[in-house]
Order: sequence, then structure tokens, then C-alpha cells
Amino acid sequence: MRPDTYTVLIGGKAGEGVKKLAQVIAATGLQLGLHSFQMDDYQSLIKGGHNYSLVSFSPIVIHNAYHKADLIICLDELSYTQHLNDLADGGFIYYNSSEQTHQQGIGIELSKLMKEHYKNPSNPSLGGLAIFCAHLGLDNELMLRIIKISYKKNIEENLSFASQVYSLIQAQSKLPDAISQAPGLHLFSGNQCIGLGAWAAGLDTYFAYPMTPASSLLHFLASMSAKLGVKAIHAESELAAANMAVGAVVGGAKAAVGSSGGGFALMQEAFSLAGISEAPLLCVLSSRPGPATGVSTYTAQEDLLFALNQGHGEFSRIVASPDTMERAFSLATELLSLAWEFQIPVILLTEKHLSESAQSIRLPLGDACEATGLIHDALEPYNRYQITDSGISPMLFPPSEEIIKWNSHEHLESGLRTDQAAAMVAMKDKRDRKREHIALACARYPRIAVYGSGSRRIFAYGSTALEIREALQNLDDSYQLIVPIYLEPLPVDQLLPYTDSPALVIEHNSQPRFATFLKEKIGLETRQNILKYDGRAWDPLVLATKIKEAFDA
Repeated sequence: MRPDTYTVLIGGKAGEGVKKLAQVIAATGLQLGLHSFQMDDYQSLIKGGHNYSLVSFSPIVIHNAYHKADLIICLDELSYTQHLNDLADGGFIYYNSSEQTHQQGIGIELSKLMKEHYKNPSNPSLGGLAIFCAHLGLDNELMLRIIKISYKKNIEENLSFASQVYSLIQAQSKLPDAISQAPGLHLFSGNQCIGLGAWAAGLDTYFAYPMTPASSLLHFLASMSAKLGVKAIHAESELAAANMAVGAVVGGAKAAVGSSGGGFALMQEAFSLAGISEAPLLCVLSSRPGPATGVSTYTAQEDLLFALNQGHGEFSRIVASPDTMERAFSLATELLSLAWEFQIPVILLTEKHLSESAQSIRLPLGDACEATGLIHDALEPYNRYQITDSGISPMLFPPSEEIIKWNSHEHLESGLRTDQAAAMVAMKDKRDRKREHIALACARYPRIAVYGSGSRRIFAYGSTALEIREALQNLDDSYQLIVPIYLEPLPVDQLLPYTDSPALVIEHNSQPRFATFLKEKIGLETRQNILKYDGRAWDPLVLATKIKEAFDA
């Protein structure tokens, strides 16, 4: 079993500040020298319903939240009934006794106390912070400092309310002891890492129409626009966002778009436009359950084949998926750089679990790869689609005295439209020549990740690797996890050495799409598929049991 973990669950209605409270609690753990992982479960509602967040702490790196909680804080009645069975052995559950009375747990009259301290209606989540601090015996002054930093409105009312709640609670348990202080740790979500990675490579403009779970990337870049210098554009639709992004590239801007599967389906035509016009474009596809609108706020990997086969017609693309928060940063940097190097659209494929979960990670996140393209030499006549041995043609952007043509039709070297047979073949061959060079360029970066050295092999990709790595912390060292990061082009040469025995394949699909893909590409024989398709991330202990049973069967 993994030593020294502690999990807090906070539940309440949408609009009650559950996620904000979880973020503050997770950040408090960092101040105490602990690693943390925050995971949010919420419905597609503005108010009401049921939301909850999990925060797990550990003195060593933690890759996923645990579902059995040592401390549960219920801001409403539904949270109590939903999560009473999620209480770990020896755990404590607190509830708002202004609205409910229960035989099990500790009641605090949060609603009544709020009326005594606030002039206007507020939400009870700040009381949850006081419960957390007092229950774990954290210093009252630390709690007050956290409130002043994290809650900017109604500061005096907040302080008096939280102080009274704190005074009503006896310290009952404590967080794990930090092995050592961990300076440099910061709490980042996957989408924040993606945004920062693209910015580090030179991103100028990000276009999107909000679609969960990619929406928070738009919100983050918009909130950081003044500091980062990235223009975040909320377009009127996904079609508009993708076409505006291609237009921005034509003007010389380094651009990206983001959406989930349904929105990205609307971007297919623009993705193909980027393919034939050779417009470098970074696309972030953050998956959720589908098809159609599916389940808006949960996680899935159903878009794997969709991403690999995005767009119509034949053209090169790169598809890669991060397995860690740090990789989300480095991969966004790499992909924007590769897009500009080869003048192609690229896809960063991820899932809600990585996009919206947050983990303590150390800064700086990694080296940046500045996105630069082959720029036209002013001494030569300019042809946008000049035929070259590498397939890469020079680019030129306004202002310029040269005539600049980008074309969505098949074209000549000059950019003029053509339907001549020989010209079509020559231009398709030019674009196809990029493939070999793309594969070599991708090899500059880590294309697979391998965790462990055991003989019991497991294959996964994307955020599923986070869940598996935490599950393996609860098993012995006889396991090895292999994670392809670059999916197109797939690093077959690096993966083949791991195909000498049947492997376990784990994915968030109802059909073994990733396993089938590996069978086709590298001939991997599957020992067993572990499939999960209810939109929820694995509890590490449950997954550990399933992994062990699969190999012991």
C-alpha cells in the first residue's frame, strides 16, 4: 500500500465555491511541503445539482486522487447522502447542521453562522476551509493568511466567520509529515500547462468557442493575456475559431485553437484547409464522452481514431498526447514548433482528466522550443509553394512588396489554382516528402515514456498513465508501464522491444480502440483489456486490484 496519503472530499451545489475551496486546500498542502493532486467532479449546471472535489496529499509525488476520503466536508444534504460510503476507515465527515441532522458525523451550523457574520447572502465554502484547518490542527493564523490571499471580497466578514467556525472544532487528525520541504512546487492544471507551453514557444493568438473541457484553456489565456501577451479570442462558433486561426497564420501570427470532440468535428474543414494551404496550426483536442454532446463535464478517450484521421484528403499531421502535467507543457511547446517547422496542422490530444485536474509540479517546467518557420530569402523570386527536396517551402508575411498567395485549392508553386494532372502529382509529392523528415524531427523529443522495469507490461496513453502510475504505487515492482506520447507518427522502433509478450492495455473506452491501434501498428498481443467508460477517473486502489487480478488470472 502507498504510505502516507491523506484525502479530502468537499461536496456541495454548483455555485457554492466547491472547486475554489479545493484549490485553496490543495495549495495549503503545498505550503506545508506536501505534494497534492486535485480532481473535480461537476455537472453541467450553473447552480444547484451536485459537485464535489477530491484533494489527495502525500510527502512524495502523487499522480492521481484517491476516492476514499479521510475527511469529508458536506456543504449540503445531497453531499452527505452521496458520499457517506466514500468515507475511509477512521475518517471524519462534517455536515451543515443548519440544514440536516445525522447520527454519524460532526454537525456545524454553517448557514446560521453565515447569517450572523454576513450582511448579504454568501456561500458556505469558506466554512469548509475553517473545518479543514481546525480538524487537522493547522494554525489559526495560517488560516487567516490563506483567507486574505485567496478570498479578496468581504475580507473582514470572511475572517470573523471562519474564526468562529474554527473555534467550534477540535483537532482530530493530521496531514502526513513532509519528508522535506518542497520549494518550487506550484499547483497547475493540464490546460494551464498547455497554455504556458504554447506561450513559451511563441504563441500569439488563441481562438476558441467554449466547450468543456477545453474551455478553461481559453479562460486561462484570457486571464493571463496582459502578462503573457497572448490574444485570447472568443469566436462566435468553432467554425469561426478555426478559420480565424488559419487567417491569423496567413498574417504571420503563431495561432492555436482548442475544443472538445463535438466542436473539433466542426473544425475538420478548416483542419484540411490548413493541410493543403500548409498553414502551421496547433490544435488542442480535449476529449469527453460522446458522441454528439455526450456528457459534457466528464472524461473519455473516444476521440483517438478521430484525431488520427482528422480532416479529409491526404496530408501530413502530428498527433501527440501528454501523460503528465509537465509533458503537457513540453508537448505544447514541441508541437507548435513542429507545426511551424513543417507547415502542417498538429493535434495535442488530451482528456478532461488531465485538462481540468491540478497537480503540484516544480517550476520551471522545461526548456522551450521557439516556433520558427522557413522564411523567404529576399534575394530569390517568391513562390509560396516552391517545390523542395524536404517538401518545406518558404513563407512570407505582410507587409511585403511581393504578392503572397495561400490557396485552399490545389495549386502551382506560385499559389495559383490548378487542376493539371502533372502539377497535382508534383504538389502532392512535395507535401508527402515531409513525412520522413517529420518522423526524424519528432525523434528529437521523448516519443515514449517507460515507468518501472518489471516483466508485467501495461500499455496506455494520455491521462490514463496518471491513474496507472498511482495505482502501481500500491503494488510491487514487477510491473512496467509503456506510454506512447507521439501517436502519429508512431515511434514503432521504440515500441517493438516491448511487444515480446502479451500486455495489459488500459483505456477509457467501451471498445478497445487503443489496443486495436497497437495491434495494427506494432503487432501487440493483448493479455487483457481493462476498459472504463463511465466518464470517471479510476480510483488508484480499485485499479491496482484490477491490474493484479489481470496478471494473476
